[in-house]
Amino acid sequence: MRILMVSDTYLPQINGVATSIYLSKKYLEMKGHKVYIVAPVKPDNDPDVLTIPGITFPFEKQHKVVFANHLKILEFAKEKGIELIHSHDPLALGIRALKVQREMKVPHVHTYHTLLTEYRHYIPPPFTPDRKTVEEFSKWFCNKVNIVVAPTLEIKSELLRYGVERPIEIIPTGIDIAEFSKPQKRDIRTEFGIPKDALLLMYAGRLAKEKNLEFLCGVVARAMETEPRIWFMLVGDGPERKALEEFFERKRLFQRVVFTGYVPHKEIADFYKASDLFVFASLTETQGLVVLEALASGTPVVAIAYKGVANVLRNGEGALTTGINEEEFYQAIFRALSNREELSQKGKVYVEKYWSMNAIVKRLEAVYFKALESGFVDFEMPSVISTSLQLKLTKLFKKFLALGEEL
Repeated sequence: MRILMVSDTYLPQINGVATSIYLSKKYLEMKGHKVYIVAPVKPDNDPDVLTIPGITFPFEKQHKVVFANHLKILEFAKEKGIELIHSHDPLALGIRALKVQREMKVPHVHTYHTLLTEYRHYIPPPFTPDRKTVEEFSKWFCNKVNIVVAPTLEIKSELLRYGVERPIEIIPTGIDIAEFSKPQKRDIRTEFGIPKDALLLMYAGRLAKEKNLEFLCGVVARAMETEPRIWFMLVGDGPERKALEEFFERKRLFQRVVFTGYVPHKEIADFYKASDLFVFASLTETQGLVVLEALASGTPVVAIAYKGVANVLRNGEGALTTGINEEEFYQAIFRALSNREELSQKGKVYVEKYWSMNAIVKRLEAVYFKALESGFVDFEMPSVISTSLQLKLTKLFKKFLALGEEL
């Protein structure tokens, strides 16, 4: 099968969608398929990726917004003999994927990676769309493809509420087990001055308010005061770093806390492997991939069972707490530390069985074959985009285009 994946993000950008596309391409090609990518960026000298020009997104500098038409993509798709389109974003390049679908008359699968309504605040006024506009647009887009892939039951339920009528399959993002099973390349403890006999707790992710770090650091600080051998390593960076550094200084624990700063994803496995326990208290995760990465590395997890984390982790594979309860989380840390060897083995087996890329791609491949069997979906569908929504989207687009010309 010759597949065209269309996305507003790809490597070398570091985010869940870019990583998901890269891994899907890697494992699909291991199964004999050929995958091509259309995106605004690409790794150096990758002939399988068509880059579409765009401008830097003013509010998220690592992203680009595409304004080119679809003809270059259509030419690329015809040249490569594409049999199926898989889009990963319903916006700029997603619209172009619909046009290629219509002109080539090929099946189209779309992954709705995240609840767009929950990220409207990242687009400041006057560009911020209202919730109803985002919901209506999502419904309009998803009803024009063969099959929609949702990473979680929560997202599927939301799409059904919007009025999406196309089949929706739940396929989470998988974990590249091979990457997290390799021996350590770096001696992380020596690099950062962490004693060999320390009990090292680790967090990975953005240092931002939505990660519930005030709660997490409060509980970890209490554990550090109880057990002098505990050290804490925060892998990542973000706007809350200074406040967290000041917190541990006030607690007189800063000498046992390590802020690594930004770490490329391809290097993070060594940090998991250097740690005794991964702690995570975020309440906003779609899937909670970092907890699966930690388990795949053999590092037990203590986390709050909420949203994405609750979807991917069960007690026994990790030490889950039921909510924002400091005492419960505190006790879970010490239970996991005392039982970390057993939890380490259980976690690795669990991730390999249910969340490995081999298992996930097998399910994705089945969706592709199902889409091929159903054939081309006529672009003229009953769920036509409303005039009011067209006007809203056109107005927003013109404002954004005008801003782009000023930059």
